[in-house]
Amino acid sequence: MFVRVRGGSDANSGANKEAQSEQSQAEQPTTQTITDMVGRTVEVPAKADRIIGIGASSLRFISYLQATDKVVGVEQSEQEDSVTCSYRHVYHNVFKDLPVIGEGGSKGTTPNEEAIMQVKPEVIFASIDKDMADSLQEKTDIPVVCLTLPDLVFDQVFYDNVELMGSIIDREDRAAEIVKYMKDTQQDFRKRTASISDANTKTGYAAGISYRGGHGFAGTEAGFPPFAETNVTNIADVNGASGCFDIDLEEVASAQPDFIFVESGNISLVKEDYDSNPDYFASLNAVKDGSVYSLIAYRFYATNIELALANCYQVGAVVYPDQFSDVDP
Repeated sequence: MFVRVRGGSDANSGANKEAQSEQSQAEQPTTQTITDMVGRTVEVPAKADRIIGIGASSLRFISYLQATDKVVGVEQSEQEDSVTCSYRHVYHNVFKDLPVIGEGGSKGTTPNEEAIMQVKPEVIFASIDKDMADSLQEKTDIPVVCLTLPDLVFDQVFYDNVELMGSIIDREDRAAEIVKYMKDTQQDFRKRTASISDANTKTGYAAGISYRGGHGFAGTEAGFPPFAETNVTNIADVNGASGCFDIDLEEVASAQPDFIFVESGNISLVKEDYDSNPDYFASLNAVKDGSVYSLIAYRFYATNIELALANCYQVGAVVYPDQFSDVDP
């Protein structure tokens, strides 16, 4: 609780102000109570300086908030240098020598309670479910703050995660900067494509989209963010489809999309599809016209937001070059 004390104007005002300052500092709260992203009430330090992140996206959010100097341990998988998991590549030299506090990665979140207690974090940020968080907090006696994984690129869930973490680790200004940047970027996409008439709107198909592993040409996604944000009509947005799925290839041939984008991580699988049925691909207008392009694989240990944004600009620059004439992918 903060108490405001007004000082007098007598000769002792200087001493009074000093005493009030000391009193105010003494009354600063040492903890704060927050509600995490799964609705748990958690008491955490007013300003956490020693933290860890477990599970997909936790360390990513810490990296976005430029708070890697506060990290005292990482999962084994986070020590792998990978350009397709951007934050690991950028901060590899920071993470590679930190103590390991669990396995992580595609094998699942397996925190090592003993190792966690040895590095003495003040807060554990974790993208795990409520029951697992309660168990981990009980075993370690360390506050566990649950985060959630946003499915979309521009998503209030992402903003809420960033702002929650920022409020705990004294990065509120950086959190606000991230949210503003994301909203400004989304508005940029909308302004660029707002004048495109329905008659001039192009169609697209996203192939080789990863979900629960790699997929070939049929692997696609309804609501594909790079299309949704740049006013490209996604031919997979039919029949009430949502998220990632394998489409009937005849539907692609029937729709004849103007552009095809292939996620680079699965190009080898798409090549196998091509080799097994070259006549099918030769029948696609986008293939005939040379309108087939690659995209960065942006989902690796959940969504790498910065790579998704790069894909949005890549799609925009390819499909609507006049509107994105200042962008060079």
